[in-house]
Amino acid sequence: MNSERAPRGAEDTCAPRSQQKLHILLVTSAYAPERTGTAPLNTELCEYLASRGHRVSVVTSFPHYPEWNVFPAYRGRLWQRELLNGVTILRSYAYIPSRRTTMRRILYDTSVGLFAGLRGLAVDNVDLVLTVSPPLQAGIAGCVLARLKRVPLLLDLHDLVPDLAIALGMLRNRWAIKMAQTIENRIYLRSDGILVISEEFASNLIRKGVERSKICFLPLWVDSDLISPGDRVGPFRRVNGIDEHQTIVLYTGNMGAKQNLENVLEAADRLQTCRDVLFLFVGDGSEKKRLQEYAHNKALPNVRFLPLLPPQPKELLPQMLAGADVLVLNQSAQVVDMVVPSKLFTYMAAGRPIVAAVNRSSQAAACIRNAGSGLVVDPGNPVALAEAISRLKEDREFAADLGSRGRLFVEEHSARKTILSKYEDTFLAFAHKIAMRSVLGHEAAD
Repeated sequence: MNSERAPRGAEDTCAPRSQQKLHILLVTSAYAPERTGTAPLNTELCEYLASRGHRVSVVTSFPHYPEWNVFPAYRGRLWQRELLNGVTILRSYAYIPSRRTTMRRILYDTSVGLFAGLRGLAVDNVDLVLTVSPPLQAGIAGCVLARLKRVPLLLDLHDLVPDLAIALGMLRNRWAIKMAQTIENRIYLRSDGILVISEEFASNLIRKGVERSKICFLPLWVDSDLISPGDRVGPFRRVNGIDEHQTIVLYTGNMGAKQNLENVLEAADRLQTCRDVLFLFVGDGSEKKRLQEYAHNKALPNVRFLPLLPPQPKELLPQMLAGADVLVLNQSAQVVDMVVPSKLFTYMAAGRPIVAAVNRSSQAAACIRNAGSGLVVDPGNPVALAEAISRLKEDREFAADLGSRGRLFVEEHSARKTILSKYEDTFLAFAHKIAMRSVLGHEAAD
């Protein structure tokens, strides 16, 4: 008889899915206490699964994003094991570059995949390996772990790498591009299932030869109970000394190359004469220092940079979003179908109008059009961005209508409990299918 180990649960494949409990191993570069990028999504998914009785183990690096500096509480260690809200987290060293270049970014991504993979070797009795990309190298680690543990691999795609790096000009060497694309295709081939956050991602993969049956569409979610329309003249304005008559134009999140936030600063430059308009940048990232220098050199009195919000209390984020009048999304013109910004759904949940300076063929533009939640202007056009902001400032009724439409959209399509339940159902159905296949294989061998 074939001695290959079947996933746990194969011995009772007739049990209802709701009674099956899995041990899921997540391979990722981002997890709590990080608060931007995919970290909040990974954390919410794992904690939801743990609350449902599943065993969840996470192999990841020490928290460092978007500051690109290991958080003080985690410094001076090579590895660490911790339990957070029912989830076992196994952290290990990763190379964190002080200055980002293409080569250093590749080394960083590689170190994340390598050390997470090594850390995952010690995790026993796994039923399913879930790996989140980017980085692409996490997919390599997932492939190795799934193969060694003889369990299925699910790949969760949040950005399309290397497409994004190529589009932004971060990856130009043709040999490096060919190698990255080869690795990408191998990971797709080795994955038993691929989760995508948009239908356009699915189309992209199919064009690359991925079987449609492998792909599962599971959209991003937002906690619409936590993030909800609040008092515009609330604690956030009082704490930061902002008058109720000022129009706050808010950008939150990562400040990196793909955001191209210099465009927003140029729009602020054009609105200097509007004394009651204040541009707020809240977050961190590789471009933040350069953006601050740009604002300083331009002597922009209507621009302020605030640090990332502390992890607690959770109410600070919805208070900040509620205090804003216009929420800004800005992307490089080259970003089309290879990324869906998670902040977009958070913006919509807050019930505030969005101005998006993005490629009109991009995922972000399509989502805003579908929801009717904001205005889309051409990327890299600060004049158009400034005009859109001015329109929302002057037409409060129109702005309120856009905000309400966005709120309704996330309630209907991106509610946290609904989407996370679909993730659980997908994992259970997949494990059940693989278990049945294994049982049939054993019977054939007998």
